[in-house]
Amino acid sequence: MGRLAFHTGVAGCLFAAGLLSREAGAQTACNSLPNVVYMQVGDTQLNLMKALGRKLRDNAPFPITIAFITSGSCTNIQAVYTDVPITVNLQYIPSVAEDPNWKQTSATLPCTPPAGGAHVDVGISATFVSSCTSDPPPTGIKNFVGPVQAYVFAVPEASTQKAITAEEAYFTFGFGQAANIQPWTDEMQMFVRTVTKSTILTMSAAIDVPAAKWKGIRYDGSPMVVSALEMSTKPEAAIGILGAEVYDGQRAQLNELAFKSFGQRYAYYADSTANTLDKRNVRDGHYTPWAPIVLMAHTDNAGAVTPALSKYIVDLATTFDASPKPNFDPLATVVGVNLIPECAMSVKRDFEGGDLSLFSPDTPCGCFFESVTGKAPASCVSCTDDKPCGSGKCRFGYCEAR
Repeated sequence: MGRLAFHTGVAGCLFAAGLLSREAGAQTACNSLPNVVYMQVGDTQLNLMKALGRKLRDNAPFPITIAFITSGSCTNIQAVYTDVPITVNLQYIPSVAEDPNWKQTSATLPCTPPAGGAHVDVGISATFVSSCTSDPPPTGIKNFVGPVQAYVFAVPEASTQKAITAEEAYFTFGFGQAANIQPWTDEMQMFVRTVTKSTILTMSAAIDVPAAKWKGIRYDGSPMVVSALEMSTKPEAAIGILGAEVYDGQRAQLNELAFKSFGQRYAYYADSTANTLDKRNVRDGHYTPWAPIVLMAHTDNAGAVTPALSKYIVDLATTFDASPKPNFDPLATVVGVNLIPECAMSVKRDFEGGDLSLFSPDTPCGCFFESVTGKAPASCVSCTDDKPCGSGKCRFGYCEAR
């Protein structure tokens, strides 16, 4: 497993509104924040932490503070499975009362862990746990499958490249300059991730190159890959790998390469086009580099997540419902950060890079998903009950087949 790593934002003008004051250099103790839950997550999940964290801080019936660090998925699994405490500063999101002007693009705020470190309440692997370890969860830990995230090959805006095949990626990242796959022949312009990261683990399965064998410059965080691509002085030769939700926030500066998997006839974007956010090609199986996020939490002897604060977060991220009912829409929050809930998928797989099979969710939400990510197609009928749905059901405001 790799070393524990984290990336924390620089605190912004939290107290500019005069609502609170703090002496210069003063530190916020994480355990002084209301209903704190300690989390260790993949850095591709930063947008989810920001969106969900803001909503939870102001969740009137049950306010919760997520205090978290980001690290590689394999490191996160190890931390939860072996109870490795967090001893570095964590990040958290201010409430509206603390900073009414805070946005999802704003910096997180730092807080200090309790003496002896913060024990992880909920961890997130941004890929299949089996990609990191074959060991089952230890007693008292349970894994919960959450939304799907796609991964992409990205290039600078100035690049003229539009697509890459699995075979080209195999030789480019497996052999580097020696493969002479034009225009990606400069290993100093190939920006990849360290071996514990979900991004490289998922892409490794997609192109059949082991994570440890990839050529290129290895970065510990997605923001570093983004910066390297944006600042490249050789944009035609530059290429990197990113989680789609990271890439989606950088579309003005970067372009996604359509990807043709082994055995496919055509290359596909994760979305139906380069300019949409519907993730349609992931959802129907045309685009193959994807994996679910997995939430890891402590359980009691009956297998229920404990404590209640952790259960609330796991429920919101997996079933999109919790008790007491939140004052925000958790499904829309997840979709809004470009993750794909299982209810919007029509294919599934059981392990990294595994074969796809057809999947029919018990409570489908495909129309709702498309309404949040763009515009629901004409075939999606809005509803408030089952009456206009014929033999179908009204789900999340739209008629679904079941």
